[in-house]
Amino acid sequence: MYKLKKRDKVIFPILLMGVIVFVCSLVDIYLGIGTLIGGAAVFFGWPVLKELHSPFEVEKEGCSSFLDTTVLQENFHIPQNLPIPYAVLDIRGHILMYNKKFAEVFTNIEEADQSVEKLLKNSGEGEKTLLEIGERFFEGALDHCDVVEENGAIGTVLTMTLVDITQKHQQTKLLEDQQTVVGMIFLDNYEEVVDNLDETRWPILSALIDRKLNQMAQDVDGVIKKLEKDRYFFLLKRGTLVQLKEKKFDFLNDIREISVGDHIPVTISMGIGCGENSLDEAMQNAKAAIDLALGRGGDQVVMKEGENYLFYGGKIGEMGRNARIRARVKADALWDLMDESSGILVMGHRNADLDSMGSCMGVCAIARGMDKKCHIVMDDVGVGIRRLWDKINTSGSHPNLTIKTQDALKMMDDNTLVIVVDTHREGMVESPQVLETAKRIVLFDHHRKSKDAIDQAVLIYHEAYASSTSELITEMIQHIGKKVKLSNIEADALLAGITVDTKNFCVNTGAITFEAAGFLRRNGADSIRVRLLFQNDMDAYKAKASAVRDAELFMGNIAISVCPANVENSTLTAAQAADDLMNVSGIKASFVCCKVGNIVYISARSFGDINVQRIMERLGGGGHLTVSGGQLKDSTLEEAKEKIRHAIEEYLEEEA
Repeated sequence: MYKLKKRDKVIFPILLMGVIVFVCSLVDIYLGIGTLIGGAAVFFGWPVLKELHSPFEVEKEGCSSFLDTTVLQENFHIPQNLPIPYAVLDIRGHILMYNKKFAEVFTNIEEADQSVEKLLKNSGEGEKTLLEIGERFFEGALDHCDVVEENGAIGTVLTMTLVDITQKHQQTKLLEDQQTVVGMIFLDNYEEVVDNLDETRWPILSALIDRKLNQMAQDVDGVIKKLEKDRYFFLLKRGTLVQLKEKKFDFLNDIREISVGDHIPVTISMGIGCGENSLDEAMQNAKAAIDLALGRGGDQVVMKEGENYLFYGGKIGEMGRNARIRARVKADALWDLMDESSGILVMGHRNADLDSMGSCMGVCAIARGMDKKCHIVMDDVGVGIRRLWDKINTSGSHPNLTIKTQDALKMMDDNTLVIVVDTHREGMVESPQVLETAKRIVLFDHHRKSKDAIDQAVLIYHEAYASSTSELITEMIQHIGKKVKLSNIEADALLAGITVDTKNFCVNTGAITFEAAGFLRRNGADSIRVRLLFQNDMDAYKAKASAVRDAELFMGNIAISVCPANVENSTLTAAQAADDLMNVSGIKASFVCCKVGNIVYISARSFGDINVQRIMERLGGGGHLTVSGGQLKDSTLEEAKEKIRHAIEEYLEEEA
């Protein structure tokens, strides 16, 4: 019999215990009483002990419980005529039995382990999971199933079911591949190229570009249409888009290598939009993608599907396009917006640097020229601007310049203009509460555009070509003219912002940068006073030297180091150490970390061969092709270094 009857299990122990107590009582009455008490304790306590012990017994290999192996298989049978693959597993995922359909799917039962492991993540929930088994696709699910013994004990097994959806999956994939993808192409620097080319060669250049793009469209069975001299529109199927992705859009290089004489290389930006619901959605995604590609400096492809972005290219520096015209247009628009405002608030990013503070000072100077009150929203004065802040307070020329978030929120109304400078990311602003409350927002920034950009601004002047936001603000002050008079300290702040972001006019510097610096010099800026703002104390200098000395080489030409935390301005020191490491022969990129509180700050530098912006984006940061940074919360310095190495490997693998 598989089990004894319950009555026999009870009566037999009672009779046996009665005999033992009687014999012990004949020997000694106290021995009999003790035996009776002990027997009663064992009789009534055994079920509890057995229940406590049983979970451990089930876990043993080879356990005779029906929940595991032979007993269940002998007393429980799966109908072999079930129309779908079906199997019974123990709670650890070991297959106990299965039907013929299951055996047809897995000719070798060990091959099922990988599928079972994938399903165990949703074990017992019955949630369907897509499984690819050989050349077929299945919807698999695991469910908990209770099995009851004759004595009422309950155990649990797992049931595994598979539903063949190969045909459905193929049809769905076919429909997805037939979806129309919308693309937009801009020539980044067409006007600059033709300005440096003889007029007789313009048609040749245009014909070569058209031929390359038409060939690209023909290769993927797409359609391309030229809208203007520097703009194209194209359509292709989603399935053929895979071909371009596999080649990593190598036609970007083909366009750049077009040669009709000595001229600036032609670069293009492409925005691709995928829409599951309609062509209109695809078109909107394509527009968002091309805007992001241009905001990141051009020479790249950005693909948008839903809320996800993919980036390809971006191997050269930023390109300026009609900069002076745009600066004049933006200056006029800013003047009108400020004139209509009841109050003006300006803020930069958290842990403000000299570019952020200099830009804020420039906006305040414009507001003063209009007799408008303007305050800088700043809860804490960062160490990066401490010297400038001390000079402002000492001069006494700007009383009540800054305002805290709480006070700013109290004074805001629907006509308050909030101006954000030196950042375009919602999570990086000094006061997210002020940004969220604002009805009218203006944005000025020079960093390459990121996915989480502020998109509700009424005026955006976002130019990745610019050396700094201070340069953009200075351009607008130039166009506004004599209405704005800069004080010496405001001119110093703007020049310091340009100087710090160009690394003393060595990086990302163009003709407009020097013109802006010359304008500031004529309006009271002094290079000696600015230089004093960058002085380090002896501890900071030693920390920077230590970071350079202890740098380790990764992949032979990438320096990774850590800045000691025992200095007042370790983030600035880390940035300076990253700059100094680029002076070492053979170094193509440098990454220096420092820890402040529970945040690890990363400064990244390169000469352009390695796009440090794309590496930092993998860590939640951003910046420029050659100058970038990021922050890692709740991370150790060693963990941060390992994440940097991993991000570098991913980037280089994509570029290979």
